[in-house]
Amino acid sequence: MTMADVKITKSQDGQEIVVESNKTEKPMKVCKSQGGFKFYKIVYEGGGPVPQEISGNFTGSSGALKALLLHLEGKKPTPNKAVNIRSKERKAEKDKLNGTKPVAENG
Repeated sequence: MTMADVKITKSQDGQEIVVESNKTEKPMKVCKSQGGFKFYKIVYEGGGPVPQEISGNFTGSSGALKALLLHLEGKKPTPNKAVNIRSKERKAEKDKLNGTKPVAENG
């Protein structure tokens, strides 16, 4: 897996790391555990269960990030994400051909 496959964004205080990948539908976050002083966990942005091999507590953000990147390295791209990307590309191409303005996603 190359770094082009993964986009890592750290918060200003360094307490949260967001990892976006073409292999997951939603971005994943490395953040402090609820009520935890030094433990970090991996969660999906917006919620949802994470795979068993990366669930649980990590003693530091770097260990959690390393585990997440290792997990993503062995994972195949999510089929739903590929379908959604192709659908958006086709819609953009169709709108371009029709000369219509794209409709805003949120209303």
